[in-house]
Amino acid sequence: MRPLSLRANALWNAVGCLFYLGCQWLTTVLVVRLSSDYENSGALAFAMANGIIFASIGLYKIRTFQVSDVTGEYSSRDYVAFRFATIGLGLIWAAIYLPLSCSSNTQLLGASVAYLVFKSDEVFSDVLYGIDQRAYRMDYIGKSQLMRGVLSLVGFALPLHLLDNLVAGILGMAVGCMAVTVLYDIPHARRLDDIHPAWNRRRMFSLGRACLLAMVGSLCANGIVSLVRQYYGITYGSEALGIYASVATPAVLIQVSATYLYSPMIGSLAETLREHGKQAFLKRFFVIMALILGVLAAFIVALSFVGNWALQLVFGASIAPYTYLFPFVLIATACVGILFYTNDVLVVLRRNSVMLACNLVALVAALALALPLTAQWGMNGINFSVIGGCLIAIALSTFFIVHSAQIDNE
Repeated sequence: MRPLSLRANALWNAVGCLFYLGCQWLTTVLVVRLSSDYENSGALAFAMANGIIFASIGLYKIRTFQVSDVTGEYSSRDYVAFRFATIGLGLIWAAIYLPLSCSSNTQLLGASVAYLVFKSDEVFSDVLYGIDQRAYRMDYIGKSQLMRGVLSLVGFALPLHLLDNLVAGILGMAVGCMAVTVLYDIPHARRLDDIHPAWNRRRMFSLGRACLLAMVGSLCANGIVSLVRQYYGITYGSEALGIYASVATPAVLIQVSATYLYSPMIGSLAETLREHGKQAFLKRFFVIMALILGVLAAFIVALSFVGNWALQLVFGASIAPYTYLFPFVLIATACVGILFYTNDVLVVLRRNSVMLACNLVALVAALALALPLTAQWGMNGINFSVIGGCLIAIALSTFFIVHSAQIDNE
């Protein structure tokens, strides 16, 4: 298969993935529009928060490792087999955590279990996307995400409208995306490499050890948002969380814009490290960081101007008392996007223990901040806690990235 240029790969990846995320955001709009109150929205937000934690375990921070594996230390078959194992680990976590966190609320439990079915497929498709990316055929990723966006939106809206059942809507969304995985993603990944799982216990344990610290670090990073939101939902109720989620969910486009901006460059960043050394790598790191900051700043300013009008247009006048949250949500999600970038750079540098330490400190700080800040500023306390935790991790990560480069070039 003929590889595409870096620009073409970045364009296909950005267009497809942003479209898919836009459709995912529309599900949070539809759950409000097709429901009589914010209870379903709160249940979906709670399920999504659990899904983020599950995805952190299932993804195991392998994608960056996989794409930056320029020497072919592990095969595509190894990565596929390992992905099945990590999805199993995520489901074991869910079987323990979900009954403890929402056993008294059957709506939250049912929505969370259904959402895990959807996320399991999404997590599996990611390893196939890694194969596409290594072959510089991210057009396959973009087209897959375009199809997923349409089918997930239709699959969610129709059952929710016809049956007035959130669980049915989430399962409908899952079925549509599974169809794309089976009929499109798997056949196209097979064109690029052998994807039959290699059940080699020694290599699976080796890969697990290599990325364990990065996975736990990613879990901590995602927990900054997920656990703060869950704390707020448990303390102040699912309807209050649903209102916050309705305002906050559109802002995830800010976060993923950063991810889709730099993710096609991760492979070339690893090649720069191998071929030109750490100083060239460090220069490229700051160039990409400046690009991310510039794009995110432009998005924050532009969206802040239209946020009040757009949110009321989508959700109606009932959301008006809460639109003041939107600029702060944008800043919080931008901080998360920048944090994910520094995390991935540490993985490329194979500084997984540093990544874990930075994110763990940030998670503890965010949770500690959440108690007084949500009591003082309500929903905005969620944003301030996330911003504080992320800024700590970004500062620490950047320091260690620069320090590592200086040491290795002495």
